Amino acid sequence: MNTKNIFILSTISLAVLLGCKVTEEQPITDKLVNTNVVFNDVSSQVGLISEPAWKYGGPSVSDINNDGHYDFLLTNHDTTPIRLFFSNKDNTYTRAPSIFGKADLHGIAAGDYDQDGDNDVLIALGGGNGTSPQPQRLLRNDNGKFTDVTVEAGISEMGARGRSVRWIDLDNDGDLDFLQMNAEKMVNEDVPRNILFENKGDGTFTYRASKQFEDINAERLLVTDINNDGVADFIAFTTYDEASIWLGNNDFTFNNVTEQYFPNGADKYTSVVSAAQADIDNDGDLDYYFARGKLYYTLANNSLSYNEAAGRIDIRDEGNKSHDGITLEASGALELTDFYHFPRARRLKSMPVFLGTSKNEISTPVSSTIIEQKQAMGFPESIEKTGWYLGYIGNNQWRLEWFLADNVAWDVRASIKGISGYIPDWTPQNRNVQDVLLRNDGDKFTDISYVLPQETNHNNWGVTPGDFNNDGFNDFFVYRFGELKERIADVMLINNGDQTFTTKVMPSATTEVGQDSHGDMGTAFDYNLDGKIDILSGDDDNGLWHMYQNNTFMGDNHYVLVRVGYSINGVDPIGASIVVDSKSSKQTKLVGSTSASHSQSVLNIAHFGLATDDVVNSIKVKWRDGTEVTLDNVKVDELNVVGLLEPKANK
Repeated sequence: MNTKNIFILSTISLAVLLGCKVTEEQPITDKLVNTNVVFNDVSSQVGLISEPAWKYGGPSVSDINNDGHYDFLLTNHDTTPIRLFFSNKDNTYTRAPSIFGKADLHGIAAGDYDQDGDNDVLIALGGGNGTSPQPQRLLRNDNGKFTDVTVEAGISEMGARGRSVRWIDLDNDGDLDFLQMNAEKMVNEDVPRNILFENKGDGTFTYRASKQFEDINAERLLVTDINNDGVADFIAFTTYDEASIWLGNNDFTFNNVTEQYFPNGADKYTSVVSAAQADIDNDGDLDYYFARGKLYYTLANNSLSYNEAAGRIDIRDEGNKSHDGITLEASGALELTDFYHFPRARRLKSMPVFLGTSKNEISTPVSSTIIEQKQAMGFPESIEKTGWYLGYIGNNQWRLEWFLADNVAWDVRASIKGISGYIPDWTPQNRNVQDVLLRNDGDKFTDISYVLPQETNHNNWGVTPGDFNNDGFNDFFVYRFGELKERIADVMLINNGDQTFTTKVMPSATTEVGQDSHGDMGTAFDYNLDGKIDILSGDDDNGLWHMYQNNTFMGDNHYVLVRVGYSINGVDPIGASIVVDSKSSKQTKLVGSTSASHSQSVLNIAHFGLATDDVVNSIKVKWRDGTEVTLDNVKVDELNVVGLLEPKANK
């Protein structure tokens, strides 16, 4: 049969199709040890070669060219252009030619707005801290050639401080509209803060006014379906204000149901960096995990990390007009390294170090600079110039102060080695914030964060869900920022099936442990279609992108993969619901992003762990246009394709 001319496609044996090879096996046992989840960093093997760079809230993963294999778009903020990696269909990837030049890049979203069978790309650009608001950019995908059609699509006149973009069908007419969430407006901005655009169906968009939406104080959002009505809803969040919940009305309007859904008496969950959706109890609705923490600007206020074994202290403080200090204990010389300031628009070119009573000036110690006691005897009586001041004051004690004469930087940083103790003039900031887990009880959320382990009380920047051990329950992988200049291992919360979790620290999925980088965000998906959920992660602050292959021994646990195509009416997969009914469970997933920070994915090749169930009673897919298709008596450990491989117009 010609699969392009039928609506329901038969199953495909993955073992024959892919011939996947596992690089690390665990001893065979009678059953899976629930917590024995293992990954390998296969970035080099699969061709994911990246440069050290800042990230901005995770990748955008989708089947860009609609060939049945996931591709991914990687944002690198302002240091490296967007990187697009195409799957070669043999579990390796090739980086495509640049689709957009280096810029102040923030969120990315993929979606088929023109219904031609491949995914187009939206990009959110920053606005120069409000000095030069930018419109989002729309890159039309024409069989792998990306053309900037921002102007001809009619969306070039409404600039903002772009943060997040989302493809979303706001009127359920079958084509994708989009929204953008932006940073707080500056006084010179005369356009709405957040903006909705309606797809006119002819390649153009038109602005749709929405006072309520435009005034939401948030920079990130998770598109979801909270009440299972087939209409897109969203949860908006930010690190500096309360999260909010919005139910869609199918007409470019929303109802603010924050008070109804959040638990009575609870705070409204500030400090949310990213959010994930997963049905943790298999009751048919989506539950929500909030990863919470503090970002760079918030961290830059009386923060320090002390590695006693290494004799190193790392300091980070705000760059506003200020004067702070700390006393250091050290019997010998000090090694100064990584002194840095993140300049504001006024651009302070240098922030030197002044030594001893005489204030002998040395260049900013970016790399290792050794200072002996005799080089820095005493401490100055007066400080007038912006800079760092270091002096040896006797009895194995040193004095370090930093003075900023004006608001010249976003933050200042310093690392010093060779110390055995410290006494700050201030109380060091507690950087930890407890994560939140909300169970969806139909018309309200119940806060069950008390089940979360101590490891989640950290500065967490990301979370991504998936059934990593194929036991039929969704787990969470949580990204921890770490110390100020030291990556620590992320953690996995393995679902025990009773609304409790077992914690596993995951060095096998955090290969930059101990390096000068930080946890940021990633996405869990089955990149090689072998039935095991893998993870694509980005390490921030000059870290790399990593592909972690899941090499967990699954024992008798099975899986099923469901690739959702277009509906019979030509509607793309975004927003489609998938229900997999097997002997021991009924599992539900929503096609789109399973988690979100600034970027949006389209995970339409959905993975379901089945535990020891050896047959699936049914797979039911329902698109946002109401079309439903059911497959009965489905074999396990195979890929099933439901829907058209291309929109009707291209058949």
